[in-house]
Amino acid sequence: MEDYESLTAMERGDEDCVLRFADGESFRIGYLSIRKRCQCAKCKPRQTNDQRRLEFEEEIERFRMEKPRAEVVGRYAIRLEWPSGCSSGIHAFSHLREIAEELGTRL
Repeated sequence: MEDYESLTAMERGDEDCVLRFADGESFRIGYLSIRKRCQCAKCKPRQTNDQRRLEFEEEIERFRMEKPRAEVVGRYAIRLEWPSGCSSGIHAFSHLREIAEELGTRL
């Protein structure tokens, strides 16, 4: 794992979080943005093409926003358990970095 991909802190708010990485970069990102990019066996197949991804994202946006439970998995990932469903997604730090750069706000 590259140093820039190592997550050093996750400061959790009610609707979003701040992800801090080992290279000093920090991003604010909404939980829904992370959920829309879930790579678990249930969610990933629903993102195989643009149409399916759009339908999946629209479904996610209809959920009531609830703060997910977070659990560190080893030294490489975080498991997020969403009150409205998915709880098997393990988000590797490298995956979180990609999401943060694409959908987050650099601080």
